[in-house]
Amino acid sequence: MQPVALPLTPPTTLELLRQWCDGRRADGHRLLGLSAPPGSGKTWLARQVPGVAPLSLDDLYWPQPRLGRGRRGLPGSHDLPRLMAVLDGFRRDGRVLAPRFDKTLAEGAGDRAGEQQLTGEQLLLEGWCLGAEGAGALAPYGPVWDRLDALLVLLAPSPGRVLRWRLQAEARQRRRGGAVLTAAEVAAMLRAFAAAVPPEPCLERLQRAPRRPTWLLPLDGRRRPAGPLICVRS
Repeated sequence: MQPVALPLTPPTTLELLRQWCDGRRADGHRLLGLSAPPGSGKTWLARQVPGVAPLSLDDLYWPQPRLGRGRRGLPGSHDLPRLMAVLDGFRRDGRVLAPRFDKTLAEGAGDRAGEQQLTGEQLLLEGWCLGAEGAGALAPYGPVWDRLDALLVLLAPSPGRVLRWRLQAEARQRRRGGAVLTAAEVAAMLRAFAAAVPPEPCLERLQRAPRRPTWLLPLDGRRRPAGPLICVRS
């Protein structure tokens, strides 16, 4: 009897991320970026890679009251001097202290909640607009993006799916007992994101003409790979 060939199980998003980080380590890349839409699971993914210190762009929000309500994620809501110091310190020493942000504080507006120690062979900075260019509000972020050795961009199947993902994230936070944004506030936040960083040309430029080594990974509606990793600049 001839053996029956079993279908190959396609790799998960996490498996592809781990492979990508391993490849970048082999290339000597120390500071990595993961750019992905809100609600896509990028924070969870970044925390599952062995030997990699995860840092969210969200952790570098200004503390309250400077941050305010409804400004999270918008250009200008991040403490860029501190972020650059964190990246420089990690590249130099392989360890550094960074802020930690808790979105459940300040009645769902979020606030800083102490510090976190980052240690590892690589640092993976994740955020929704990481590496984006083409809008005046993003100009101060250029020195941050320039510190990254390589970038992986996760692509959502549609804007409507991003809203659904972000609402699911708020629902999970609510089940854990934390304060959350309302559905109307989430929708308003995503509209503000699109107005401040228009997908054309800001995010799509990452796919067409990136300034640093960049890979793309399209996702399906369940956050699974919808195709292979695509290198657009090595």
